[in-house]
Amino acid sequence: MYSKSDFDTAVENTIDNYPTVAARYKTGDPTVTALIGSVTQIAAMLSQQIEIEGIEAFEKVRDATILADAAVRGLVPQGIPTRVSVNVANSDVNPYTLAAGRTLSDAGGNDYVVDTPVTVAAGESGTAQCLQQTTRNITHTVTTSQPFYMIPVPPAADGSFIAGISVADSAGNEFTYAPGFTNISNGQQVYTVEVDEYQNIFVKFGYGGVVGYQPAAGEVFNVTIVDTAGDITIATGSPFSLDNIETPQDSLVKLTLATVLIQGQDPMDIATLRELCKYPAAYDSNAVYLGEFDYLIRRNVPGLLFLSVWNEQVEEAVREASEDNINKLFISFVPPVGGDQAAYEAQITALIQGADDSYKIGFVAANVVKIVASVDATIARVYDQTAVTQQIVDVVLAQYGQTAPAVTFGQFTVQNKVINQLLRANVPALQDSASDYSVTLAPVTDQKPEDYRYMDATSLTVTVTLSKYTAGSWGV
Repeated sequence: MYSKSDFDTAVENTIDNYPTVAARYKTGDPTVTALIGSVTQIAAMLSQQIEIEGIEAFEKVRDATILADAAVRGLVPQGIPTRVSVNVANSDVNPYTLAAGRTLSDAGGNDYVVDTPVTVAAGESGTAQCLQQTTRNITHTVTTSQPFYMIPVPPAADGSFIAGISVADSAGNEFTYAPGFTNISNGQQVYTVEVDEYQNIFVKFGYGGVVGYQPAAGEVFNVTIVDTAGDITIATGSPFSLDNIETPQDSLVKLTLATVLIQGQDPMDIATLRELCKYPAAYDSNAVYLGEFDYLIRRNVPGLLFLSVWNEQVEEAVREASEDNINKLFISFVPPVGGDQAAYEAQITALIQGADDSYKIGFVAANVVKIVASVDATIARVYDQTAVTQQIVDVVLAQYGQTAPAVTFGQFTVQNKVINQLLRANVPALQDSASDYSVTLAPVTDQKPEDYRYMDATSLTVTVTLSKYTAGSWGV
């Protein structure tokens, strides 16, 4: 790959072929140097893109490639609503019912809808489950009948994330969601949801005479969109309020947050998509096509700090054999901060049983193991030791820190070459001729699939010293 300096050198070697321009160039005439500098910068950027394209077939590098690959896999940029348990204290002399569908708000102005209702006796307390979401509707008239007709889904005006979509025709007949039109016969009233490489979301119908239902021109559809704020922070005990007072009893109840059951999540970021796109592409969420239960969980339950899924063969390689291990999946995970372990276990269990109910499922507590590493660096005297030390820490922990995408996988290995490449590329002080550095990783022994391994400030030691030489010097 050619850099800008390579192109600048080529210009200097050939500019004398044009004496008039050369004189202006050598005197620093900005009307010449600015133009040539812009051209060499563009040439350097183009050279970089060509270099990247050469390795794209082996490793996805550019964000655009990741987004395009995610679109092919059907990884829709959707948010996950927060599920909470709300304490309902009834001070009235009569029982009080908080019905399903009632809307609430927290102290931060986030809207919730009651998902699991509760009836509370007089003077008692109970809990109801609520989802942090709002609903909007759009009406679409089909312009022309064509195979795989698509309806664009507009984003929320307030910046919320799309969490769910349902479709019905003008008569109120609900269409069924069918991912990828798998096992769908001709004429079935189904739809799927797709995304393009620009993260635009579409509702997609079928192909008449082949698969699914093809809408007719002029047909009207009602699309209901569920939005959520995604990852929000709310403290236990914080107040909730009813959006509408419908009966006198509504003013006699006190609503407070009991616990967060499922922590809301924003759509997957590029780093997470990059990890998911490393899986083979041909997966589906059923027992016929599914090859990675790990992928199934990560796709549907984003935000887990750690997840490891293994079978009886791996289990009996680290612990003694047992008949109970036959046809059993072992799962170890760490929920997002504030998430309820039992609620996540129930969600994961439902996912796996929906894909293949022949498996037994066993949950294993995650075991936190700190990765011990040290970086010893020598830098030129022109650099600040404290600043360079912090740069090294930031680069390494971004790759292997507690919330880094790489460490969310069980049985992963820290690669010395990756750390070396990251330090070389992201720490300028390590790039000149007066610098040197080495990375040392403590040996790993007795690693188990439930080990949640990551680095933090206590397990990473960085030592930076100043060189007695300056960059480019040849002696003392």
